[in-house]
Amino acid sequence: MKTCKNQGIWLLGIIFVVTCCTMSALSATEEVQQSASKEAKAIEVGESLGDNHPAIEEGVTCADCHEIKLDAKTTATQVWLAGNYLGFAPNEGAFTNDRVKEEIIKAMGGKKQTRTCVLATCINNTPLTTTAEFTLDQDNMTLHGMHEKGTTKLMHIKQNPRVSVNWHKDFTGFAGTFCVQFLGHAELIEGTDPAFEKIMIDCIPYEKSAQERKITPEQVRAVTKQMMLITRITIDEATITNMEFRKEGFRPWQRWIRPAAQK
Repeated sequence: MKTCKNQGIWLLGIIFVVTCCTMSALSATEEVQQSASKEAKAIEVGESLGDNHPAIEEGVTCADCHEIKLDAKTTATQVWLAGNYLGFAPNEGAFTNDRVKEEIIKAMGGKKQTRTCVLATCINNTPLTTTAEFTLDQDNMTLHGMHEKGTTKLMHIKQNPRVSVNWHKDFTGFAGTFCVQFLGHAELIEGTDPAFEKIMIDCIPYEKSAQERKITPEQVRAVTKQMMLITRITIDEATITNMEFRKEGFRPWQRWIRPAAQK
């Protein structure tokens, strides 16, 4: 009996020591990662691990410690926009910023015209894409969408306002490619905000909904204020792809960037 007790005590002691060592190792790993995260600098997406880089645990990625500079400005995209490509010399074949804006407005329509787009959001390294209707306010270069409260995409936006929106014409082949990609930051506007009704009246074609539901526009606005939120996306930059531009002697890829005075 004593032998069994002694063996039991030894076994418990071994388990305790192993547990303590494991916890210490995990704690040390977390401390190293936290320390590395604080000291790590932002890096380009194409950078590789150098010889002087500190040792890292298996499974740890660059994004765990570094800010990765990736926002649709990859090498390939830059070549399409301004490099030696498809017969265009470097910096040849680009529209002015104002001309790009005009083409984006043509593609998306203006106020009171909607486009079915894909909205991309992300929190905690978990991305989400959602199909949603958006209207372009060409005066302020903002996108407006009307969305039901409590949806996952709105929870994402509350935590991380950086979003991407993409509109694409039905694909019929490379020669007919026509799409617009937006990068910007979003804000959620409640029905109690005076801006809500102003955006509805100025930008969103809610009158059609009133006709279909056989109620007055005023009733639609009242119900919408209670059930919905408006997502307003301030566009920081937008890239339009239209193969028809080549017929005018311009690149198919053009980018609009919000002027510094408007930021």
